[in-house]
Amino acid sequence: MDATPFGHYQLQKLIGRGGMGEVYQAYDADTDRIVALKVLPPHLAADTTFQERFRRESHAAAGVSNPHVVPIHGYGEIDGRLYLDMRLIEGRNLGAMLTKTGKPLDPEFVVGMIGQVAEALDSAHRAGLIHRDVKPSNILIADNDFVYLIDFGLARTAGDAGMTTAGSTLGTLAYMAPERFDGGKVDPRSDVYALACVLYECLTGERPYPADSLEQQIAGHMVSPAPRASDKDPRLAAFDEVIAKGMAKKPSKRYQNAGELAAAARAALAVPVRVTGRSGRHSAQRVPTRRVSKKLAAIAGATVLVAALGAVGLWQLRAGGGSVPGPSLADSASTTGPAPAPTGAVDDVAATVPAEVRESGRLVIGVNVPYAPNEFKNSSGEIVGFDVDLMKAVARTMGLAPEFRETGFDAILPSVADGSFNVGMSSITDTAEREERADFVTYFQAGTMWARRTGSSADPGSACGLRVGVAHGTIQDTAEIPAKSDACVAAGLPPVEEVVRTHQDEVTAALVAGEIDAMTADSPVAGFAIKLSGGALEPAGEVFDAAPYGWPVAKGSGLAESLRLALEHVMDSGEYRTIATMWGVEKGMINQPVINGAFR
Repeated sequence: MDATPFGHYQLQKLIGRGGMGEVYQAYDADTDRIVALKVLPPHLAADTTFQERFRRESHAAAGVSNPHVVPIHGYGEIDGRLYLDMRLIEGRNLGAMLTKTGKPLDPEFVVGMIGQVAEALDSAHRAGLIHRDVKPSNILIADNDFVYLIDFGLARTAGDAGMTTAGSTLGTLAYMAPERFDGGKVDPRSDVYALACVLYECLTGERPYPADSLEQQIAGHMVSPAPRASDKDPRLAAFDEVIAKGMAKKPSKRYQNAGELAAAARAALAVPVRVTGRSGRHSAQRVPTRRVSKKLAAIAGATVLVAALGAVGLWQLRAGGGSVPGPSLADSASTTGPAPAPTGAVDDVAATVPAEVRESGRLVIGVNVPYAPNEFKNSSGEIVGFDVDLMKAVARTMGLAPEFRETGFDAILPSVADGSFNVGMSSITDTAEREERADFVTYFQAGTMWARRTGSSADPGSACGLRVGVAHGTIQDTAEIPAKSDACVAAGLPPVEEVVRTHQDEVTAALVAGEIDAMTADSPVAGFAIKLSGGALEPAGEVFDAAPYGWPVAKGSGLAESLRLALEHVMDSGEYRTIATMWGVEKGMINQPVINGAFR
């Protein structure tokens, strides 16, 4: 379409491309002016949901009257293509500025820019709109450092139902508020969170949670503390509290509008900073920080959803006799002497811990990663997840310091049996066969769950003729789908077409892309993927074929009863539910831990 007629427009050059369309510099013959023209991409033109969202964006953005919002001249449809006519802004893109230098920006400039974006956001919020995609690449810096917030392509009227389609997501992961990952209500405070992320990045030259995987970024937004700008440059200490409040996990703890965040940033800028004996304001000369990953800088829109779901879908089902290979044993350096007792111990429970473990002060735990959301590593290399948080709470109740040691999955039971580990923790299904080698303390219940694209009719009870994705080697691959398919054939119906992928992330991506009708997986895997899909996926039926997960200890060890009592206490206190809810696995909670509770 470059340099070609488009109705009364002449498209001169492509100047940008985003999740909702392409932006051209164009000449409008009707008004005799050069404009920025946004056009829905051809492959999305037939998608009614995208069309509806595009029209809503046009109408909503045109109704926002603020000098920092790009003015909308008009919108409509030409030759079956939706378009949006906007003022052409000549300026620098903040995202490009940060990526090009990889260095912090002058704090005085940053605070002024944040204030102007805040004005645009508060104006939109007063009109009942949420931007939902506040990020550096949507901020333009024009002459005299005048700032525009652009691309209301993800704008949504406050309170409206979701409009996500398979293969797309709303917003960019690096700036998304925690409530957007767990299905919570999105309101203007989600934009405040994103703006606080932008503030941090501009001041330090790094995104709040830089990581090599989207899985790690998700964990950062959901559970990691807000980053401290002073860790990058001590002269930025006054901004630490501003960023912490702007990025609070709970919306009620944040600034309640963007203007409050901007005002706090201005106040922080005014705090004198003493450096090497001299006082003064923050300087543009900052300690250089590492360059933002180009890979992460390029991830946006639909790619984010597919990749994010793939990243969180790594947890292979571990029921049955199969095992998942893992890294070799990576023992931490040996430590002499007992570990100091943690606070929060329950004396009656701690008194039951076997003497040799109690005297060491440590609970040595064998774990295999990654299996999100139960156990995986965050961007700092720490092992995190539901299992990890729960084991920390249990160890604290027992008066012990947890010591996690990575190992291969196959090595966990032998290492527990020979005393190398006190306990195993790796989403291990408690089976009668495994109980011959170790005693198990049950703490969770998982089964099989089907997921489908939202609005689909795919159902595990009517699987004949469906294309169903499974991960290689899982019980769904080896048992569930073959049995369902055989039953279909025996009834004279089409078999289930099993689509096998090497890894669960590939299965999830295939479902999001519409390559399969449904997927069947371990219930926490499917549940976590659904939770992070922004409405693109939904459960297909209930969890079935449930079985308990357990922590293995040596046969006959008194530690089993200590673990059971400690977990019972954590359940009674409500902490168990809190941890499960935070990680989105509350459907697998059990009411009472038992020793050796195998179903099969």
